[in-house]
Amino acid sequence: MLQTLPTFLTTNSFPFQFTQQQQKALDKMWTFIQPTVTAALFLLVGFAGTGKSTIIFQLVKVLVATGKRVVLTAPTNKAVGVLQRMAAENGVTGVEFFTIHQLLGLGMVTRGKEKILDQIGPCYINLFDVVFIDECSMIGKQLWHWIENVANQSSTWTKIKIILMGDPAQLNPVNERKSPSFQVANKAVLTQVVRQGIDSPLLEFVTASRYAVTKSKLPFAPFSKYLPDKSNGALIVKRQTLLRYAYKKISQKFAHNPDCFRILSWTNAQVDFYNQQIRRYLYGENANRFISGERLITKDPIMAPDGKTAILSTSTEFTVLDVLEDRYNNYDSWRLKVETDEGIVRQIYVLHEDEEKRFHQETQRLLKSAKRNPFLWKQYYKHLEQFANIRNCFALTVHNSQGSTFLEAGIDGQDLSKRLNRERGDDSKAVLAKIKEFNRLYYVSSSRARQRILVIR
Repeated sequence: MLQTLPTFLTTNSFPFQFTQQQQKALDKMWTFIQPTVTAALFLLVGFAGTGKSTIIFQLVKVLVATGKRVVLTAPTNKAVGVLQRMAAENGVTGVEFFTIHQLLGLGMVTRGKEKILDQIGPCYINLFDVVFIDECSMIGKQLWHWIENVANQSSTWTKIKIILMGDPAQLNPVNERKSPSFQVANKAVLTQVVRQGIDSPLLEFVTASRYAVTKSKLPFAPFSKYLPDKSNGALIVKRQTLLRYAYKKISQKFAHNPDCFRILSWTNAQVDFYNQQIRRYLYGENANRFISGERLITKDPIMAPDGKTAILSTSTEFTVLDVLEDRYNNYDSWRLKVETDEGIVRQIYVLHEDEEKRFHQETQRLLKSAKRNPFLWKQYYKHLEQFANIRNCFALTVHNSQGSTFLEAGIDGQDLSKRLNRERGDDSKAVLAKIKEFNRLYYVSSSRARQRILVIR
């Protein structure tokens, strides 16, 4: 099968030529997909601008044309949305899209005082021949355990081929080391930058920050470089300049194109500062707590009343359709009707600000009880998760932005620099680890933008 692939690799009918690295990567993936090969996992490593997505989508076209059932997945809804957009741009049809959790039927459940990833629904992976998993740098130990389980169950009768795509210079999973997905031995590596050609000062900035991650032991030093018309590149600006630009851009375009511009920071406190400033500009000093039409993001999964099912996952962006004050589980609350970008409509409850003190007191009481009696942890978590934890999304943490793509981005380098702050007891190894993560923050934030970044240095 797939006899068309060698012809495809040598044809001149496409508006671009593959680099030697890309050709080698395609050849390796072609070999991996053959029914005679028993391996179930393949890793395509590629840094920003190396054409990783380009060759993947050309391969997907060939697979679909030859009758293979293909699914494109990623760890987050946002990253899946990027895959859908890129598939459309590349003329790819006849494929399915899921988050990895949806594909495998996974969700977070309470086990004693821990939250663990477990099977909560049907697994759909056997419906497909080839599974592509993007943004594998975000895959932590728990999720990798389930992916490996599926790969190990692949047999002569149900041959599943899983192709992972990832960038090792991106941020590690939260509170973990490098994703275990990068340990897959059967792999191809793309390092040669080809995206956007030679006329992209932005890509120069991104590549310089990547080298800081992979080759340097010094903190990355951001620089200003842009085209004469400033349509592409990196501009060093002051905070007030960034805010003024954000006010203008977001007030004009955000409602119709929320990915036109975002501000990226390291700390939640700085993200909240920008969100508050921009919201005040848009809606006024005394605006209601929630307003129909505004866009928000989940900070944690939003659970159904049964406490088992997540109706909206972490980092899901949505638009408020309707707002009412209500009573929920004996607390004053805000009842919101919301809609995701995929058209999914949900009803969620947010704790009323006047109830925060009483809710916190009850949280502390339940926590003490659970520490004395482990059977009460479930009750504690159900209380904790009954209200949605949401905020505006004009600004995001760099971690939350991973897997997203924006037309332009603001980067608060002063806030990123807080990652370099030394603590008592830091040895040289700890200092180097902080420098590495600082450089990763710059790499991830700058590579989110497609055209231009504004950097506070």
